[in-house]
Formats: sequence, C-alpha cells, structure tokens
Amino acid sequence: MSIITTPSQPEIEQETEPLKLTYRQQRRLDQAALRLKFPGRKRRGPTRGIKYAPKGMNSEEKVTVTFLDELRRVVGEKANEFICDCSNWVEEFCPLNSVNWAKMDPDQKQRLYDKILGKYNLPEKVGGANVVEALSFQCSILYRHWRFRLKEAHYRGKTKAQARANKPPTVDKEAWRISKINTENKLRLTETPANGSRSTARICYDMMNEPPVFSTQDLEGSSEPVEVEQEPIYLRLFEKTKKHKKKDGGSGWEPIAEKNYEELKKLHEAQIEEHGKDTLNVKDAYIKVLKPKSGYVRGLGSGARPPKKGRNGENNERVELSTQVNTLSASNEELRVSNEQLKGSNEELKASNEELKAEFSRMNKEAIEREQKLREDMLKMFEDMRNNGSKTSS
Repeated sequence: MSIITTPSQPEIEQETEPLKLTYRQQRRLDQAALRLKFPGRKRRGPTRGIKYAPKGMNSEEKVTVTFLDELRRVVGEKANEFICDCSNWVEEFCPLNSVNWAKMDPDQKQRLYDKILGKYNLPEKVGGANVVEALSFQCSILYRHWRFRLKEAHYRGKTKAQARANKPPTVDKEAWRISKINTENKLRLTETPANGSRSTARICYDMMNEPPVFSTQDLEGSSEPVEVEQEPIYLRLFEKTKKHKKKDGGSGWEPIAEKNYEELKKLHEAQIEEHGKDTLNVKDAYIKVLKPKSGYVRGLGSGARPPKKGRNGENNERVELSTQVNTLSASNEELRVSNEQLKGSNEELKASNEELKAEFSRMNKEAIEREQKLREDMLKMFEDMRNNGSKTSS
C-alpha cells in the first residue's frame, strides 16, 4: 500500500496587537520625533522668567502676593514672578542629596523661607494654617520639578552608567542619584493634566474673578443687555484642565477624564432639580465625583485638602453625626423630664379621683341610710295608724 503525501499548508502568521501607550508615553515619542526633525529649533527652558531676574532685591518695598486658601497656591498678577524667584532660590539653597522635601535639612529650608519673606509680603495665615506651611508646600513642588527636569535632560535614553557620566557641572557628585522609579511611575498615569504652564489654582482663581457675560442680542424688544447664565466653575475648570488640544486644532478627552466630566454634569443637573440652582463650590463637587485620595482632593492638586479628621480618626461627617446624637440625647432628656411631670400630674389626678370616689361612696351610703330610716319611720307611722283605728272601732 502506497502512502500519498500531501503538500504542507503554509503557516498562518498571527497578527500581533499594537502596544497600547498611555497619553504621556505617546507624547514623549512625539516630542522625540520633533527633536530629530527640527534639531535647531529654539525651545523654552532656562530663560523662562528672565524678565523677573533683575527685579526685587534692590527695592525696599515688598511685593504682595495672593494665595488661594482652599488650594494653598499662589495666584494673581504676581504669581509668575513669585514662582520664578522661588524656583531659582530652591536650586540655590536646597541640595539634591535629600531623598524628598520632608527629609531636607531644616536650616536650609529656613534660609530659603527667609529669602522669600525678605522680598515678598505674605499673609499670616493661608487656609487657616501658618503661611510657612503654604511656602513649604509650594517649594516642595518646585523641588520635585527641578529634579524631574534634571532627569529629563540627563537620564532619558541613557543607561545608569551613561547617566552617571552625564552629571551636570553644577551638581555635586554625591548628590547625583540615579533613580528612574518616579519617572516610570509617572509614565503609568492614565490621566494627564492639560493646564499647560499654569496651575489649576491660578486657572480657578481667574474663573472666579471673570466679569459676567452679557448677551448682545435684544430680547423681546429690550435694548438692555441680559446676563448669560454660565455653567458652574467646577465644570468649566475640569474641561479647561483635562481636555487636551489636538494638533489639527480640535480637542479631545482621555477616557477616564471624559467619564468624570459626565459625572460632574449629572451632579450639576441633580443640584438644579433638587434645589433650583447649583450652589456647590469646586472642592465639594470634586470630592463628590472624583473621591479624595489620601491627603488631597483629586483634580485640584495636592494643595487641596479633604475634610480634616478628628483626634480619633473621625471625619467631619462623623463629628456631625455625633453632634446630632448629642442633640437627640438632650431632646430625649427633655422628653423624660416632661414625662416625669406628666406622671406626677397623673398621680395627682389619681389621688383626686380617689377622693371624689370616697366622697361619692360616703354620700351614697348616707343616702341609703336616710332612705332606710325614712322607710322605717313610715312603717312605724302606718303601724301606729292601724293600731289607733282598731281601738276606735272597738
């Protein structure tokens, strides 16, 4: 018996799915392609804020800056100058060999704060706390940004050995730590801000101080301008800080940001249906929809703090419930006292009822005795009459 051989079928090549990149990873690739395509293009960098460099220190008058208390960030007209000066002073006074801002030498921090307070006139309190806490928070952000910029310039695309050899000349050798953990963690982010160079606090502050918008069209024959009702600030702020502009001139959402935006719109509609108007502020709206993370409110930066916790870990809601329980306990005590008073009144009524009952019994007994005596007297009278009649007839 012969064996018939069949030609072998060609192997089917399996199509591999393209690797999904996060927005930040795709942006890095696009920026790298642009650097290769336009190597001589001028980019913003160390010259940012150079117009503020010659100012300030020779003037005896201090510069007044404004803080947004809820977010603990600098806002207003002098915000750019303040941030540029603080960024330069952070690089001057704060070494890179500290793992993070919390472990920075307190003496070096104090020198930095003294330098800032020497030029700027700051409020005593920011968000109910000492202004030094707000300064510490602002400088910690600038310190992280400085470390990130150094890693971007000297770490990217290099091995650890190459990064060690590529040390900036202004940085001490012992302070040049090679670590890419924070960069890798940042690349895993699925939602990135679209603020640009302005912080969320500054955008929020500008929206809060925007003049009202009036309609230019005549309504029902009236020539007076009519104020146009705008969406609440928390909706406009979220769209401004999370909706990215595309190269073709359009704009688009990241998937998670779009979902959160729809939830904020539903919250706005619910407020209109329940109360007739939306009275929620930005912080409360973000807490309801985005849920705060440990230590800060998501979407507003790490300066926005969630409701403070009590001594035993109770938040404000539990404290409020405790207050309600105490109020109910006081009301219950009042009801108990009132019940005791009613009980006393009831005892008095009962005693009075017993007296009336005894009086009625006595009167009833006397009436029965009178009736019995009257009956006996009448029987005796009839008996006497009968005896008198019999005597008369005999």
